[in-house]
Parts: sequence; C-alpha cells; structure tokens
Amino acid sequence: MPRNAPYGFDRDVIVLTIPFPAGTGQVTSLLSLPLGFAGTVERAAIYSSVVAAGAGATRTLNIRKGSATGTVMATATVALADLNAVGNVKAVPASTVAGAADFVDADTLTIEWATAGAVAYSAGTFHVAITVRQKAQRAA
Repeated sequence: MPRNAPYGFDRDVIVLTIPFPAGTGQVTSLLSLPLGFAGTVERAAIYSSVVAAGAGATRTLNIRKGSATGTVMATATVALADLNAVGNVKAVPASTVAGAADFVDADTLTIEWATAGAVAYSAGTFHVAITVRQKAQRAA
C-alpha cells in the first residue's frame, strides 16, 4: 500500500444511478463497493433523471463506510418536493463527526435507505454524486 505523502490530492466524483426504493423498509441500493484508495467524503448530492412520484414520499439516504452497519459518512432526508422535476438537486452533507467521513483503501462504500420516517416513493430514478478527496499517496 502506498504511504501518505505531502504531494497534494485529487478530487473525484463517483456517480451512481439507482431507482427509488419501493416500500418503506430498509433498502440497500449499493453494498460494499471497494474504493481502493484512502480519502474523505467531502459532500454528495442526489438528483433526478426520472421524476419522483408518491404522495408525501420521503426517505433518509445514508452513505456508509463498510457494510449496512458501518459508519455514516453522509446523510440527508430526501422528500418528494426535492426531486419532483428532472434535474432537481438535493445536497447530502458529509458527516461533521470527526473522522467519520474518512476512509482507507480497504474500506467499501454502501448506500442505503433507512426505515425511520419512511413514506414510499412510487416511481423515479436518481443519481447520487459523491465528491471524494483522495489523500496524497506515493510508493514507499
């Protein structure tokens, strides 16, 4: 594994396309995607490409480090009004808990929809854009 070095960093945007989850139960849309580098989740956003539908729909989106029980790196409650037109964007702020948004090259990325307070969406497709800052690395 390369060690950290003071040569600067790269920012990357990971974009994932996921249909809105059906029902109100716990839904894992992405489980344990390997990242392969060390970094920090700086922010994320969710935007629609197919209009969301569902009377009073609201779900909580969690971006986690590790599996579905891992540390929450970013979270937001996504309401129907946030994505009721194609191209609408909802910010998903990174965790302000010290170190929670940091990951190492062996960590994985999981995206889930929590059960608490869920009101079902009946349609829609969205994209999650996650901005990560890679930690500087170089060969030893």
